[in-house]
Amino acid sequence: MRKSFVMLILFCIGICTNVLWAQSKVSGVVMDKELNEPLAGVNVLQKGTTIGTVTDMDGNYSLEVDGKATLVFSYLSMKTIEEPVNGRSVINVSMVSDSEQLGEVVVTALGIKRESKTLTYAAQTVGGKDLNEIKNVNMINSLQGKSAGLQITPNSTGAGGASKILFRGNKSISGSNQPLVVVDGVPLMMNVSTSQVDMVYGSQRDGGDAMSTINPDDIAQITLLKGASAAALYGAVAANGAIMITTKSAQAGKVAINVSSNTTVETAMSLPKFQSSYGMSDEGTYSWGSKLSSKAPNYAKEFYRPGFTTNNSISLAGGTENISSYFSYANVASNGIMPKNDYMSHNLLAKVGFNLWQKVHVDVNARYNNQHIENQAMAGFLGNPITGAYLFPRGEDWNGYKNNFEVYDPSLNTNVQNWTNLGQEQFSNPYWMLNRQTPISDRNRYEFGGSVKYDIMDGLSIAGRLRYERGEDKFIQNEYASSTGGRNAMGQIKDNRVFSEQMYGDVLVSYNKIWDETYSLSVTAGSSFTKTNSSSIEIIGDGAKFSVVDGKPTGNTYYPNIFSPANYYKTRTSESLSEKRLNSVFATAQFGYKEGLFLDVTARNDWSSALAFTDGVSFFYPSVGASALLDKFIDFGKNVDMFKLRASYSIVGNDVPVFMTNLRYTLKDQGSITPPEKAPFKTLKPEKTNSLEVGFDGTFFRNRLNVNLTYYKTNTKNQFFAIDAPWETGLRQRYVNAGNVENSGFEVVLGWYNQFTDNFSWTTNFNFAYNTNKIKELVDELPDGLSLANYGGAKVILKEGGHYGDLYVRQIKRDDSGKPIVENGAPQLGGDGIADLEYAGDMNAKVNMGWTNTFHYKDFTLSFLIDAKVGGKVMSMTEATLDGWGVSERSADARDAGQVMFEGVSFDPQKFYSTVGATNFNSQYANGLYIYDATNVRLRELSFGYTFRNLFGAGKNLNASLIGRNLFFFYKDAPMDPEVSASTNNGWQGFDMFSLPTSRSFGLNLKLNF
Repeated sequence: MRKSFVMLILFCIGICTNVLWAQSKVSGVVMDKELNEPLAGVNVLQKGTTIGTVTDMDGNYSLEVDGKATLVFSYLSMKTIEEPVNGRSVINVSMVSDSEQLGEVVVTALGIKRESKTLTYAAQTVGGKDLNEIKNVNMINSLQGKSAGLQITPNSTGAGGASKILFRGNKSISGSNQPLVVVDGVPLMMNVSTSQVDMVYGSQRDGGDAMSTINPDDIAQITLLKGASAAALYGAVAANGAIMITTKSAQAGKVAINVSSNTTVETAMSLPKFQSSYGMSDEGTYSWGSKLSSKAPNYAKEFYRPGFTTNNSISLAGGTENISSYFSYANVASNGIMPKNDYMSHNLLAKVGFNLWQKVHVDVNARYNNQHIENQAMAGFLGNPITGAYLFPRGEDWNGYKNNFEVYDPSLNTNVQNWTNLGQEQFSNPYWMLNRQTPISDRNRYEFGGSVKYDIMDGLSIAGRLRYERGEDKFIQNEYASSTGGRNAMGQIKDNRVFSEQMYGDVLVSYNKIWDETYSLSVTAGSSFTKTNSSSIEIIGDGAKFSVVDGKPTGNTYYPNIFSPANYYKTRTSESLSEKRLNSVFATAQFGYKEGLFLDVTARNDWSSALAFTDGVSFFYPSVGASALLDKFIDFGKNVDMFKLRASYSIVGNDVPVFMTNLRYTLKDQGSITPPEKAPFKTLKPEKTNSLEVGFDGTFFRNRLNVNLTYYKTNTKNQFFAIDAPWETGLRQRYVNAGNVENSGFEVVLGWYNQFTDNFSWTTNFNFAYNTNKIKELVDELPDGLSLANYGGAKVILKEGGHYGDLYVRQIKRDDSGKPIVENGAPQLGGDGIADLEYAGDMNAKVNMGWTNTFHYKDFTLSFLIDAKVGGKVMSMTEATLDGWGVSERSADARDAGQVMFEGVSFDPQKFYSTVGATNFNSQYANGLYIYDATNVRLRELSFGYTFRNLFGAGKNLNASLIGRNLFFFYKDAPMDPEVSASTNNGWQGFDMFSLPTSRSFGLNLKLNF
């Protein structure tokens, strides 16, 4: 009896224990281990059941679970954690990043999100953190060295300047080679201004680009679609690839405030080498004078100042399950290394999202950017302050001209320029130019957009998007009397206004279905339209003093320095208007089998108004791709996490400019009409790029090692050229479709992550790209080739069998034995006709590399980026002019030696350098002597930071980093930075003509998150 009673007691205790275990309440806090801050929105689930909850904005959770249960903690991009309850009432968890998941979702064309393992083409993702640690005024420049196959060359114009962006080489001869830029799935209107730096001798302004209007702190990630196959769904506008920018959004249940402040000091690097021992010549211009009694200062070094840039931003994000919002403001203030070069920008972004009736999601957004630039550097000879700073006669009173850049002229009753020789037009007092020829740019950009998505049923949805953009660009440059010698004796007014608009809209229907965990189908079909308008007007007033002689007006300007159109007898006015529309239908489908085999097909048809008046106004292009994850079917062992092979093929068109298919008359001043010079191109066909790509993607050793290998080949056909027209037509030129430009190469991307201890980790990424280019076909009517760019007598000439970027230059003439020909003690120069020029090499680098390393030790972080370009050529008219004017170090060394020995022949130093060098802005010179190897290796970025955790409360961290950019070269051959560009236009990279030198920057980056 007693035994039975004891057994009954034990049985009741067991029942009660089980009941207590079943009714256990568990609570705790979930933290981000790296940031040491609470994680909101983490899913907490009892394993094997539907019982669960999510953490609140402070990372707290509370849940009634079985005491013997296991809790599963999951969060996007974090490693899933399982914790047995074992009777515990408090379970705190710290979550860490999952390197496999971080690259799992990729934003592809049209903003469609896909798992990276399913892609059939190469795509590389760069996180927002990689852009805003070491900021650049133009955020696109922060991608330099961080992606295989991507080349970015900034214009040498400083803050607010445009950048040339290139994927896998130049393809189009007459069209654009720039990739499409897409923000949140919608194509961005690329250029605020149509004016770019493309003039050699006159100084034309840099019109900027759209990327400089984007706040890097607003960017969540950038996906780089390098090939035509990847961007095929965007059609003609993405024939050169696409840059997919995803901006930040709020997370449900969490309020986040982020403050960022970035301050840097810039100094000029890679300046030319000047002589300081020989003075001014008798004419008051050159420095071929006698030996100085004391060493002259380095005027160029004194001209530049330390630059100072601050980049501040603040963002506020928050929301619930039904509404979320993100607001940000950023301000950039930059004082460039050139005196009085100032840049200011303001950027506002607002995004609001709504969930309605559970099945409808609405997003609205607005963005505004304003830029104000004064004295932006202008590459070129005339109108460039750098010219005067470099060519100033040695030994003269620099400070006298600096502090007294103007003097009173009683004949004009106004101040005029004070300079060594005002009778010439070659160079001016740089301080006069900065104060009395100030170029001022004001740019405004407005964007308004929205989208609606309706989930019709499980797997089926329809979405519509609309975005309106407007750009307003105003450029004013008032030149005071005596500017540029006698060209503007009474002053000049220049007022240019450019207005651009773009309206984009699309409708997408998407369907996703999985059958028996074996087959999958993802289909998207839709239609889009793009309407762009642009207009510009420019007014120029200049000329000599107006007077009436014998009843006839002479001159044009009534009074000096009155900058109003009313001050001129006549003004030169030019105006342009254009409108373009592109309508499209498209579809894409992906078929999957056992999450290991995938087949992609896309199709798109565009109707372009630029093809009006032709036989066909539309063009169709398809693409197909396949990928196989062999690890799903073959056991490669525990060290192989993914083993994927992929291949794709596409045919993508490249749209054409407007006004090519119909006669175009020009209305000029005083009602005059200029007849067309080019015949209408009634048979015009758009360019088409045939692209083949194969590759391998693999991850190994528990996702520590990532390997991506890609081979590609593209052929761009149906290029369009202007050639001479038959004289009987009355027209000068006509267009033809011809040509075939081939690019081929391979890319390697390697990534390694190792967590050595709980406190120490190392992440390294290496990218390598090799590209070779060949002109397979040109056109029979151009037997001597096509001149793409003419720079100081040197020409970029495209010839069949050559490369896109072949440079031909003028050299010194030689006799039959190869020795230089001497004439009157100076070398004799060759001609500048295409047949007379000599081949100097391909200006394009064959190899581009980048190597990024990041080390974490406790709360310390050290990272650096080394990038390299191998091959290519650059040309410096700056060096040629320094020689011709006798201010280069070489010219003084030769005078000290008493001769110039060139290939065994002795020359008089002044006669030699005045002949082979440039003595004025349009002189002939031996530009072949000023060609340099463009190979260079540099320390692009360096940062060292520390995170002060919980500095202002739990989860409120401050990150402080010492940063540097363009710190030094490990190797370079050229006297200047080989990364020089006179324009974003085709063929103008690699030319230096008194370009603004590259800046070396040091600074401090602060980030505070609440």
